[in-house]
Amino acid sequence: MVNNNRSIVIMGGGPAGVFTACGLVDLGYSATIITRPRPFPAWEGISERPRTSLQHFGFRAALASIGPMVTRAAHWNGQSQAQNREYILNRQTFDQALLQDAKNKGVQIIHGRVEKAVRHENGWEISYVTSDAPPHQKIKIKADFLVDARGRESKLAKGGDIAEGDSTSGPATSALLKSYEVSPDLDAMTSVASFPKGWAWFLRDGEGTAILQIFINSEKGELPPKAGLDQYFSELTSILPESEAWLRGTTEQTSGVSVRTAAANRATCAGGNDFLVVGDGALALDPLSGNGIFYAIGSGLSAAPVINSLLKKPEDKDLALQFYQERIENSFKAGCLMGREFYAAEERWPEEAFWKARRLWPRGEGASHPDPLLQPAKICKKPVVKEGFIALEDVIVTADHPRGVWKIDGIPLVKLMVLLAAKKTDNESAAVFGAEAAQVTSARNWLLSRNMLEI
Repeated sequence: MVNNNRSIVIMGGGPAGVFTACGLVDLGYSATIITRPRPFPAWEGISERPRTSLQHFGFRAALASIGPMVTRAAHWNGQSQAQNREYILNRQTFDQALLQDAKNKGVQIIHGRVEKAVRHENGWEISYVTSDAPPHQKIKIKADFLVDARGRESKLAKGGDIAEGDSTSGPATSALLKSYEVSPDLDAMTSVASFPKGWAWFLRDGEGTAILQIFINSEKGELPPKAGLDQYFSELTSILPESEAWLRGTTEQTSGVSVRTAAANRATCAGGNDFLVVGDGALALDPLSGNGIFYAIGSGLSAAPVINSLLKKPEDKDLALQFYQERIENSFKAGCLMGREFYAAEERWPEEAFWKARRLWPRGEGASHPDPLLQPAKICKKPVVKEGFIALEDVIVTADHPRGVWKIDGIPLVKLMVLLAAKKTDNESAAVFGAEAAQVTSARNWLLSRNMLEI
């Protein structure tokens, strides 16, 4: 594989950073991740989609780190039901496994904490510290291109230096997490419940650990100081009816209550000539959507061809950045509308501050998954990923795909329409594309469902 002789540093080793780095290595670049272990316990439930992505791209260690699949119990709006299946994910274990996969794929891994990143005339200089170096001794590394993948900590602004950047945020939300020990004989399970002050997610991993996360309003002044968090957490559990059954037989671990920001957030400028923000720094959704890992992987997959275009086809810079920003904006809109729908489904406390704010945000009309036929489909040119770069292609824009769809099952839709208009059979069309007839059938059925073969 040809080395493109451009050094790229990725700050952060979560799913977005790892998928970005591995995608760049596949394109022939030298990619280095600077990361540090997650300093606090973090657990998530993930769907089948991100697991399928991990399997498709050969992330074997990450796959092996995923916990059991469970059916989540939902207690919402006064009703209880078994709803949706999810895999239990210990993020500390999962992130370590991701880094092992990245290393196996040729990514250089540096274990350290980034202190500062500064743009110079001939590139970036990143300062970091490591646990095995003398105290306060900073190590410096240079890069031609910089990727910020440090999650919600990302502060890579438009000008390039580390600073507060512009963003669009949802209602201020904090996640309070507490860990417990429980009998390993108890089966793995997850459950979600709403209560007047917010909502909670509980899990048992089936191996002796239980986690309770409570999501609450955290506008300025609403959270107590650190010394009062344990008492505050206890007060919240006392008004959360499900907590009695969840915590029966558990023993609190000594780590106390950890706090993290959990509000939806979108960067208004996620890239430039020599930098890109990926993952939660560019797009972070309300955890209620349950799609954090999925969006992080998607961010990394799209970042590599964007960076490739910025470095090797600077004449397409605007197109590449347009593609990336539109992807962020459309994903953010759909995710926030989904959150609004979930919150609106809880009707018992419409005047409570937590619920009132989230039932009305974002403002305006629209559904997270609009009817595909809500508006007529149209053909237009949009940026897409093509052979490792961002390029303009004819796509089909529908109500549920505002960014447009270029291919279905590997078949370019607009080109297929031309063949179908010429009365070509699926087998004949497949021969033109070097594909299987079943792929053409899948794409043709998609066109039929959008009324595109009547145009």
